[in-house]
Amino acid sequence: MPSQNPPPGEQNKKQGFLRRLLLAPRFSGLVLAILFFVGLVGGVPVFDAVDRHFSSDAFCVSCHLIEATVAKELRQSSHWTRKSGVRASCSDCHISEGLTAAMWDHVLGTWDLYSFVVRGIRTPEDFEKVRFETANRVRLRMVGNDSKNCRTCHVMEAIKPKRKRGQRQHAEALESGVSCIACHYNLVHKEVEPSDAFLEAIGEK
Repeated sequence: MPSQNPPPGEQNKKQGFLRRLLLAPRFSGLVLAILFFVGLVGGVPVFDAVDRHFSSDAFCVSCHLIEATVAKELRQSSHWTRKSGVRASCSDCHISEGLTAAMWDHVLGTWDLYSFVVRGIRTPEDFEKVRFETANRVRLRMVGNDSKNCRTCHVMEAIKPKRKRGQRQHAEALESGVSCIACHYNLVHKEVEPSDAFLEAIGEK
């Protein structure tokens, strides 16, 4: 049976033609645009899957230190035990909305890995030694972004505290534009005294 493959010379001519076509100035921009589009279409689902994995509570508590400390505190808080069944996850408070911002948060989250491997923060007792600096870092970040993660679930104008004092404080906060974290800095996790830098940032010093 005769071979189905073209003669070597003819095959080389075809390859040379394709190479010249792809490298031609009038086509090179189009080729780059196509490659960029294919990479974008193929890359977004990958990044989305990566974000969903690293934003999941299952991933967060896969670290035994997190499971034994802050995750345990979350499960005992009102953010987890509401009668309505509405339950906040780790990412609701600590990961920004939007894929790009979320991926950047995951990069910053490698600090926890650094703390585990290099600084030797591996037990609940070790964590207590850095709890103050950890809480302070998160609080200052929330001051800087005006508690935007809180606002993805809570609509300030819709909050109706039962007590008169709470009603008055929320009315004042609405009027002055106070950030949520300025008052609610000990809501979910173990109480930590605010730092001087935090008090200064919220105008209390």
